[in-house]
Amino acid sequence: MDAQAADTLNGSTEIGAEITRGDVILSIDSPTNFGSQPLSAIVDFGSKEIKYTVTDYSGLTNGFTISAKLTDTDEKRSLKIGETELSETTAPVIKKTTNTVGENKDKVTSSLTYTGVTKTQNYTSTIEWNLSKVDTKQISE
Repeated sequence: MDAQAADTLNGSTEIGAEITRGDVILSIDSPTNFGSQPLSAIVDFGSKEIKYTVTDYSGLTNGFTISAKLTDTDEKRSLKIGETELSETTAPVIKKTTNTVGENKDKVTSSLTYTGVTKTQNYTSTIEWNLSKVDTKQISE
């Protein structure tokens, strides 16, 4: 093909790119300190808010579930997250049906009570958290 100054040449180039699912990360405030209370038959430490952030770049906005469990057993302790009393068995404590892409910041209430404690000391509990994304598929019949 010969081109001269008065001729016009056209062409095109296809540009491709793919965006894939990114990370989903759970961040929990740590530690939560309930302070101190005097020894009594029932030692109620009241409630404290625990802040959390779910950073979600999965591309899905249909929610998530955060579950929790205690790493030890203490029959005198009652530790609740929301309305769920924690034990050594994992249980859902936060269920969100929708979320945004990016940071999802919120808080949940925790409460702590000890019953029948007979000595003064520092008590420590460890909560193990687990984040699950809701990834349901529609089923047709």
